[in-house]
Amino acid sequence: MAEEPSTNAAAHDRDLLKRLIISHADLQMALSAITFLCEIDDDATYGKVELRRFKCYETTFVVSYGRAFTKNRGTKFPVVPLKRIGVDLTPSERTLHESILDLRHKVYAHSDEAFTHVRLDMHEMDIGGKTLRYPHFQFDHGLEFAELFKRIATVELTRKIMDGLYDTVQTLGKSMPDSFMYITPTAAAD
Repeated sequence: MAEEPSTNAAAHDRDLLKRLIISHADLQMALSAITFLCEIDDDATYGKVELRRFKCYETTFVVSYGRAFTKNRGTKFPVVPLKRIGVDLTPSERTLHESILDLRHKVYAHSDEAFTHVRLDMHEMDIGGKTLRYPHFQFDHGLEFAELFKRIATVELTRKIMDGLYDTVQTLGKSMPDSFMYITPTAAAD
């Protein structure tokens, strides 16, 4: 016997609600990370350790933002449906959104050799008549979001998506009075 249409709609809405709740957590992490990047002083000169700290924020931003829009297993909504949450991106927002996802796939969540900038030099040192050879690694510490206007645009984009997500959760919550939800891991991390 087939389920009643209202039951299917309720299950559909509940699945969407789960995806939105999980995505809200990811986007909140992304928003925090990009906000921490606002500590960059455009007039300052930073050493490698400070640049790595900023790179950690940037990596967290890109990976966390991308989770909401990258297919995953375990839900019926593989990505956050922007149209379903009432978010219509402008052409410049769409370009920024797609560039963040491209960075996630090629640079931050995976090491795509075509986009990697690293260097290895072998150095020699004489110690007690013996030559010691050792590697010296150098990594690109450049930041994709170093420019203030790009950070501001990224914060605004993330907030716009979160606002649409919040409004949709609120609407779904009104239509499902028993919508209390506590999502716990169903599998242990390997």
